[in-house]
Parts: sequence; C-alpha cells; structure tokens
Amino acid sequence: MARVADQRKTALSARKKLSAADRRQASLQASRRLARLPAVRRARRIGLYWPLASEIDPRPLVSLLGSSPPTVCYPRVVGDILRFVPARPASRWRRSALGVREPSGWSYPVNALDVLIMPLAGFDAAAHRIGLGGGFYDRTLAPVRTRPYTSPTRIGLAFECQRLDTIEPQLWDVDLAAVVTEDRVYRPYR
Repeated sequence: MARVADQRKTALSARKKLSAADRRQASLQASRRLARLPAVRRARRIGLYWPLASEIDPRPLVSLLGSSPPTVCYPRVVGDILRFVPARPASRWRRSALGVREPSGWSYPVNALDVLIMPLAGFDAAAHRIGLGGGFYDRTLAPVRTRPYTSPTRIGLAFECQRLDTIEPQLWDVDLAAVVTEDRVYRPYR
C-alpha cells in the first residue's frame, strides 16, 4: 500500500504542475479523443464527473457529442457508493461533504450507464489505474465488474503527465477498457 500511496503522490504532483491554460487545452484534446471512441459514439447514457482542483475536465465532451447527444449523468454520493443523476438545464447543483459538485434529482444505478468516464490519480500503459483513494468507483462497480452485459464501458481520463511506469492492480481495483489522455488512448494488454 505504501507503493500505491507513493505512486499516487507522484502522479498528482505532476498534474498540479500543469498551468490552468495547459489543463484547459489538454482537457479539450482528451475530450476530442473520447468523442471518437466507438463506445462513446454509441452510448445512450454517459457518466461524467465534475473536476476537482487540478483534475482533467471531461465536460468539453458534452459539446462534442453531436446533435442528438446521449444523456449525461454526474455522480452523487449515496452512502458509500455513487448514483448517477441526469444533468438537465434546470438541474440544481450543490457541493457535497467531500467538496464535489453534485446535481439533485432522480438518479440511475451505475449499471444503467453505457459508458462511465472516471477520474484517475495515475495510470500505466496497460490501462491500470490508481484512484484518488476514496474507493467510491471501486465500491460502486464491484457488483457489476465481472458482468460485462450489466457493466458500463469504463474509461479513465487523465493528463499524460500522470502516466506511471507500472501499477500492480489491487484485488478490488476495477479494470478499464481504456485510459484517454491529451496525447493518446491506452488500452489494456491482452
């Protein structure tokens, strides 16, 4: 666990060194890559996240989804898992106890999503991930992670500077279909 904590610290430190302008530009480039992925183009419901601090911003994806875009949902913490609330023009947003912006209203369970875009602390070239340490995504996806027919396509989103040499996945870590950065798409080695 000490190695994971060190890797998380290294990746987050690299992310924090990016200027606001570089983060905005990289977020747009990564969103363009996301919009070209077949799973994203086919999706009817996509789970995004509201970026915290220096996280890469997935929200530019919304304007790239075309004239009849899928329903975009944002996570809300309910107990120790996430539920996904459709974002509407009239949605009311609040700041959670963790400081995350969350929409109010009716929510979907994770298995109702076609694609889930996940924030990362770090990743490697094999699309292994290190989360931010709260375990919300891992707990939320645990019941459906081994059932691809009821689990959304999981895509990590990060800045290229967050890539680490090698990550040894923990037993509870959720696999990703890909990690998208401003420079490229990483897929798991098979």
